[in-house]
Amino acid sequence: MREKKTLFDWIDENRSDFLAVSKAIWENPELSVQEYFAAGQLTALLEKNGFSVERGLAGFPTSFIGTYGSGSPVIGFSSEYDALPGLSQRRGSAGHEPLVPGGPGHGCTHNLIAVGGILAACALKDWLQAEGLDATVKVFGTPAEELCMGKPFMARAGCFDGVDVFLDFHPFHRNLGGACTTNAYFNVKYHFDGVTAHGNAPWHGRSAQDAGVLMGIALEFLREHLPPGTEDMPTTFNYAFPDEGKSFPNVVPDKHTLWCVGRMANAEMAAEALKRVEDCAKGSAIATGTHVTAEIISATHELLPNLKMSEVLDKNLREAGLPQFSAAEEALAKALQRTLGVPETGYGGEILPVGISGQPVTDSSEYSWFAPIGFLNIQIAPSEAFGWHNWAVTSLGGSSAGEKVVTVAGKTLAGAAFDLIRAPEILADAQREWKDRLNGRTYKTLLPEGLEPDLGINKA
Repeated sequence: MREKKTLFDWIDENRSDFLAVSKAIWENPELSVQEYFAAGQLTALLEKNGFSVERGLAGFPTSFIGTYGSGSPVIGFSSEYDALPGLSQRRGSAGHEPLVPGGPGHGCTHNLIAVGGILAACALKDWLQAEGLDATVKVFGTPAEELCMGKPFMARAGCFDGVDVFLDFHPFHRNLGGACTTNAYFNVKYHFDGVTAHGNAPWHGRSAQDAGVLMGIALEFLREHLPPGTEDMPTTFNYAFPDEGKSFPNVVPDKHTLWCVGRMANAEMAAEALKRVEDCAKGSAIATGTHVTAEIISATHELLPNLKMSEVLDKNLREAGLPQFSAAEEALAKALQRTLGVPETGYGGEILPVGISGQPVTDSSEYSWFAPIGFLNIQIAPSEAFGWHNWAVTSLGGSSAGEKVVTVAGKTLAGAAFDLIRAPEILADAQREWKDRLNGRTYKTLLPEGLEPDLGINKA
């Protein structure tokens, strides 16, 4: 433990640079695929700490890989940095105070995920250098996690090949060493084309809007006929009409889009569900005399949990210690709960026992098909009822509580990597478990051949 303490001490002594970058990313939120400021800040931070950096991988200008060292094991850390639309919020405020009305905000705390893995990687690099040890440390900068876009395209491009283990984390409403699994996921837009006409003689037109609305109704009927999943990993899909534009009631609209995302227990179920969703689109087009085109944005596999890696993270989380929230930070958490109308529990302060459980979809699932993954949760939302992807999470993510979460994440991930290097039999056990869970399967991209990332999806 004394040797590992040097890692923890390095993080305490050097964290200010990393927290400054996290703060800057929080203050300059960028939507998926538009994360130019964040990518610039993060790559500069890596280079300052002695990493070589490749940029612009898999068709994304804002993707990167930072690398230090050589030889085995090859340990991968993750960085995500996109924000969500409409979640702008003043940091540390218990009331809804958008800094920019309607603007984006880090309501999934990606400003913390952006630097947590990098902090761990840099601490590990410093220790390896001081000890003269061989290992390869990689940091994967993955754009557009909120659309689950970055990692599927980077996986298809071979970016994750040759990695021996991945260490990742996500702030959440609980403290858990891992063994999380997720649903598989698809993200598709359906574009309907019709014929415009005057509202006085609509029989001359073919309404694309009617087709979209009819598809929405079909999806509502489809819901009850899909396998339900489990309570912590339910089968769900959502849809929206993102481009209503400046429609006029006495003009039959000739353009309309329905945007659908779905979450299913595994990739096979997702593919089957997607066929049925596509049938809803085709049937709606036939019924309205319109034409429909599908635009696939992304698709991901389910995450393969790894109990061995979760035990390593659990041990190191206990060694690092949970964030010690101040009285003011506890008060903010309770005030936010009060504003949201949920029980004022504050922070729980416990580490849940390791066991396989579900969590929301993340494209980190793609990592788990290339090597064992340890996926850490650290509490920043005071309770599950607090919710996620909301302005209150943005408030906490930019606060001093968020800085404490990043510090603990950095120590836990760096400590886990230390254990894997010092005791290679741990990694060997994790890789045996990983191969058992693959059960002979290999990674096959779910993206159609020739599909390139939609770089303009949030440009406007």
